[in-house]
Amino acid sequence: MNINKKSVMSVKQDVIDIVLNENGRPIPSGIILRKLEEQYKEIPNYKNVIYRMIDYLVSTGELKQLKNKSIVMGYINAPIDLTKLKQGIILINSKGSGFITLDNEKRASFYVFRTNLNGAQNGDRVEFAEMQKPPKADLKDVVVTKIISHAKDFYVGFITIDEHNNYKIKVDDEKFYLDIKLDSIEGLVSGQKILIQIKKYETKVAYGTVSRVIGHVGDVGVDILSIVYDNGVEPDFPDTVIDYARTLKLDIDDYQRKIRKDLTNLPIVTIDPATSKDFDDAIYVQKKPDGKFYLSVSIADVSHYVKFKTILDEEALKRGCSIYLVDRVIPMLPHNLSDDLCSLNPNVERLTLTCDMIIRTNGEIEDIKIYPAIIKSHRRYNYDEVNAFFDKKDDLVQDSSEIKTMLLEALELHKILDKAKKQRGYINFEVPQPVIVVDDKGVPTEIMKYESGVAQHMIEDFMVAANEAVTIYAEKQKWPFIYRVHDRPNIDRLKSFALEAKKMGFKINTDLKNVQPNDIAKWIADNHDNPNLDLIHMMLLRTMAKAEYNVKNIGHFGLALKDYTHFTSPIRRYPDLMVHRIYWMCEFEKNKTNEGNRREMQSLLAEQASLSSKNELRSIKCERDVAAMKFAEYMQQHIGEEFEGFVSSIYPFGLFVQLPNTIEGFIKLENMKNDFYTYNDKTNELVGQKTGQRFSLGTKLKIKVIGANKETRKIEFSMLSYLKK
Repeated sequence: MNINKKSVMSVKQDVIDIVLNENGRPIPSGIILRKLEEQYKEIPNYKNVIYRMIDYLVSTGELKQLKNKSIVMGYINAPIDLTKLKQGIILINSKGSGFITLDNEKRASFYVFRTNLNGAQNGDRVEFAEMQKPPKADLKDVVVTKIISHAKDFYVGFITIDEHNNYKIKVDDEKFYLDIKLDSIEGLVSGQKILIQIKKYETKVAYGTVSRVIGHVGDVGVDILSIVYDNGVEPDFPDTVIDYARTLKLDIDDYQRKIRKDLTNLPIVTIDPATSKDFDDAIYVQKKPDGKFYLSVSIADVSHYVKFKTILDEEALKRGCSIYLVDRVIPMLPHNLSDDLCSLNPNVERLTLTCDMIIRTNGEIEDIKIYPAIIKSHRRYNYDEVNAFFDKKDDLVQDSSEIKTMLLEALELHKILDKAKKQRGYINFEVPQPVIVVDDKGVPTEIMKYESGVAQHMIEDFMVAANEAVTIYAEKQKWPFIYRVHDRPNIDRLKSFALEAKKMGFKINTDLKNVQPNDIAKWIADNHDNPNLDLIHMMLLRTMAKAEYNVKNIGHFGLALKDYTHFTSPIRRYPDLMVHRIYWMCEFEKNKTNEGNRREMQSLLAEQASLSSKNELRSIKCERDVAAMKFAEYMQQHIGEEFEGFVSSIYPFGLFVQLPNTIEGFIKLENMKNDFYTYNDKTNELVGQKTGQRFSLGTKLKIKVIGANKETRKIEFSMLSYLKK
């Protein structure tokens, strides 16, 4: 009996019939084979034929494979229960299937096989129905019945056009699975990247129009712009906003000088990265005779220029924050504000909100004063200069002894604050950050780890103190307020972390059910010599809840602070501007503020906090997408080369390996050629069937780069040898 099309169809139907006859009871693949072997044993390699047919039917959704590998009927034409429709947000994975999370839940509870998406895209709000009597599983099988709203309607694509004017569009977002038909391709040429607005969605086709031509795929900078647009970010300001911003001038009139404290004679300085163009914050420190410290943090008074509900304010709210990419910044405010009027540039008068604190020798804030001021930065330092001064490598001979004494007293205060934050349980996530160096054509030439010094940590401590102080003051006044909050970690995720970390020799001796920030800080301190600490830091960070903006104060777990907000970066973060505006409306000009404006501002706090959190996530994704693309472009130059790294993630189909420069690549199972590996979900390991060799998190490997794709942002490795754990 030779295998032919008719025989294949016969095998397919016989497999389905056997599963159907079980009436919903799971049946192992081996039992299906046993039931069919007498009938098909004359077919060459009949076992492979039957097993491959089962795999094929699982891939199409006609059958479903449970966790224990047993088979049940699948998703196609399955009966659904339309009496209990629900709504939620769907996220689609790389295989094209979806996971739905209800609004009041943090984790997905429902699974949508790709044949049951019915046009739903990643991030959409959907209505769905459960399949009737689904098999017992962690996730319930459901079908999308209606799309309530789309997460995005703009997609970036690459267009190719042949000599007959037939065109094809490859969408950058790999999770977008519909074909696209445009209303017109007039003026387009093959090889362009275009931004498409989808006007109509169907189950297999989306209809759209070209919103803009981004540029030819080979043009310098088009790669980054494509990611920016695909994330829903507009890099350019509308002309109306630019025109409005140009009308704003530095005009410190008599009224401003009357209501503001003059600090221009105080030797205030800014300390920022060498590449910075916008300076939000400036500091002054003085040690008192009693040993306490006076810390003054002056922050650019952006609210003086960005008035409530103006077109400038609306644009800033829409953007939410500045986005820092490899070779450019997409600012929240137009450049004449971010780099000039609002920026605390040296030797010029600038308007600020200033927070003065008296800090005890144990690091506690004793006294708080917040007020509008006029300052003049006496020096613009970069971090490298100050670090060199602290390390006694640069005497700063051009600076006055007064400023140098102030810097040394600032260092002394930093040590006090650093000790205090460690004692209260501040969690220091030492996750290495990459620095991508590119040439004048945007091609990455080097990937390095960012190294931060004492000056960076010092300024961070001062900003945290100011953020805490303005929150404590606002809490005492009982104002409606916006907070920067960080919830406790989810207990299940914490247990998973502990299980993996203990395998790497990470000691955890506290109860996970009521974990406190100082418990986690103690774990890190007690395991300071663990060889896998970089990976454990990364895992711990993934375990933590995401920080967000909220009108309800639940504290900041990571900083181990009860009261916290964002106040110190209003040039690049909208919530900081909101906090400044609250102070003006409720404190500095409460008698001058229109009561209607105050009430409206307060009524919008929750909505604006939520939008700011979403915009922050969008900017993080944009930054990560650009970095991933540049990583792949960099590794394209190193295909065939060998590196050492460690296993950073494990899946049933392979594992990720991270290199010392933070770049990650994936090793497929078929590229682990020394053995046949299977995934053990109980131990989260890949285990060799012949050798028994185990790959777990932290395992050291030698790899070869065998592929890198800039467009998909994926890097592929093959395993050369097992080093050690």
